[in-house]
Amino acid sequence: MKITREIDYAFRICAYLASREGEIVGAPKIAYQQSIPERFALRILRKLNLAGITEAQRGATGGYKLKRPKETISLYDIILAVDGPIVVNNCLDEEGPDCTLFGNNPAAYNYCKFHMKLVDVKSMLIDSFSSSTLDQFV
Repeated sequence: MKITREIDYAFRICAYLASREGEIVGAPKIAYQQSIPERFALRILRKLNLAGITEAQRGATGGYKLKRPKETISLYDIILAVDGPIVVNNCLDEEGPDCTLFGNNPAAYNYCKFHMKLVDVKSMLIDSFSSSTLDQFV
């Protein structure tokens, strides 16, 4: 698994908004303050809006703010909003496992020691990101 630049930017955007709780901040200012290309920031903000993490206010004084309290937004929420579920290996893909050894027979996965280890790794990653909320990074 690789934390993409988009995820890194999304973390920084959310932390920036969390540090200005309740304040509406324009996308150009967010992009400038966080050294993110403005078009990239807008694309990320759209995904965060769709996920209910941020909300947009239109108009001359418009911009973005967190939709929920920073204590309730986990890093995993942000990852899900931007990249979708964490996939450590194709054999763990939630949309349809793809195992070259056992095919699509989930019952057989319990016999694969590698699969079981990857399940543990994926669980640890999700638990770690889920237990880390934005308030810890402001």
